[in-house]
Amino acid sequence: MKNKLLVLAFMLVSGITSAQFTIWEDDFDDSDVSDWTFVDGDGDALKWFARTNIQVDENFAIIGGTHNVLGTYNIDMTTGAPLGIEQKNWAITPEMDLSFYGGSMQLIINAQKAIFDGTDNLYVYASTTDTNPGSFTQIGTIEITRDDMFADLFKDYVVDISQFVGQSKVYFAFLNAPTFVVGYEIDKVSITAATLGIDDVAAKKKIFLKQNPVENYLDLQLGDAVIAEGATIKIYNTAGMLVKESKYNNDTPVAVDNLQAGVYFLAIGNDSAVEKIKFIKK
Repeated sequence: MKNKLLVLAFMLVSGITSAQFTIWEDDFDDSDVSDWTFVDGDGDALKWFARTNIQVDENFAIIGGTHNVLGTYNIDMTTGAPLGIEQKNWAITPEMDLSFYGGSMQLIINAQKAIFDGTDNLYVYASTTDTNPGSFTQIGTIEITRDDMFADLFKDYVVDISQFVGQSKVYFAFLNAPTFVVGYEIDKVSITAATLGIDDVAAKKKIFLKQNPVENYLDLQLGDAVIAEGATIKIYNTAGMLVKESKYNNDTPVAVDNLQAGVYFLAIGNDSAVEKIKFIKK
């Protein structure tokens, strides 16, 4: 799976905030969608799934195309005949942590309608709780048009998701129009952000390091607003990967001597609140 947080360390250190940069994407090139959630809302066993896009040969027989996509269809793949079933198929992204970013944020869907198809809407939803379709709220509608059955017609469709900047848990979902004829094919999904939000985090932080950069241990000082009891410490690298997790202990500094030199994010909190801070490991 090519789900990537593409944040570069030099951007963190220098505070570059001028351009939109990609913080996550999935291009489906390896066909691994195990971290996505697919819900067959209409109960007919047809869902979104990973495959190559469908195309037709000179005899109008359906063949595989050249793009690895996430697709959902409402046709017989052998004959191309419509199944005539009203679909309600959900494709739900992996959980996103957007708490490290600031400014405007965009969800970009590179997609097309499948062959033999015309124009249909694709509905975009979001949830800050879980992957249950009932928890999602619609945040956008994109109209996807198909006017050539032979050419690839993948285009970027953009949904503003700035309202979720700073959220530590967000899921996005795509839902087909119920009466679509043939199918939808998504070639890539990505999220871009305008800034890393470091200044905002620093201004509001309620945890402090008594030294930064650090060498072997994190000596933390918690503000009064942070509930230490039952708190968990998580450390992420600049690729968004969790590299260390432990329970907070006020009497024991957090060992980081096994981490490589670089920039990291520390998050500490419990079910009620999470606070974050950036640090540099020497």
